[in-house]
Amino acid sequence: MQTRRPSGARQVLVAFQMTSHANLIRGGGLCFLLLLTLTAALAQSKSTTWLRGTWEGTGYQTDDKSTWDMLLKVQGRRFSIDYPTLSCGGRWSLISLGAWRARFRERLDHGQDKCEDNGNVTIQRVSRNQLLFSYSYKGERTLTASAILNRKK
Repeated sequence: MQTRRPSGARQVLVAFQMTSHANLIRGGGLCFLLLLTLTAALAQSKSTTWLRGTWEGTGYQTDDKSTWDMLLKVQGRRFSIDYPTLSCGGRWSLISLGAWRARFRERLDHGQDKCEDNGNVTIQRVSRNQLLFSYSYKGERTLTASAILNRKK
């Protein structure tokens, strides 16, 4: 039995329909990818705004039961930290940033003889005007310091 081949006009119509269907699928996939990328970019850009500003509070050291003042200034992706009562400070290097939590490595540029350098810092958003600071020594998971930081007006 022979199969009947479509006529010339019919062949063009079938080819056009197949091409249109493939383009529609490709275009839909491209739109989906673009939408996914835009959503991720917007989520990431929003996640940085909650940290901006100047924050202050009193830290509590668990190992020696001491307290000290701290001042955090965030401008863009620059995180400067000062511990005025301890006479040390420096910057925080960003490790990860989300909508409610950020992790840093602390790098002191003054007072290394008074404060521990290269510690692990986690900042958690409590509210629009409060952050929870927690600190552990390099290579350790046990928290050794914490504070509530309030947005300075």
